[in-house]
Amino acid sequence: MEYPPVGSEWKDRDLRVQRTVRVVRYDVERRRVRIHCIETDILSWAKPERFNGKSGGYSKIETARGKR
Repeated sequence: MEYPPVGSEWKDRDLRVQRTVRVVRYDVERRRVRIHCIETDILSWAKPERFNGKSGGYSKIETARGKR
């Protein structure tokens, strides 16, 4: 399983919540991704399988940052 890039931003696919997360780091031993919720400023953990763009997961947000 591939891990999402550190610093990338993702939107929760659950339409009931408004949640955008940024990938902070990995815990490879426990197979977890440390995420920071931008709206609530809370750190939590997620499984790398959730970063797939499908229902029940997160879809990648393309940001203008870094593009020239």
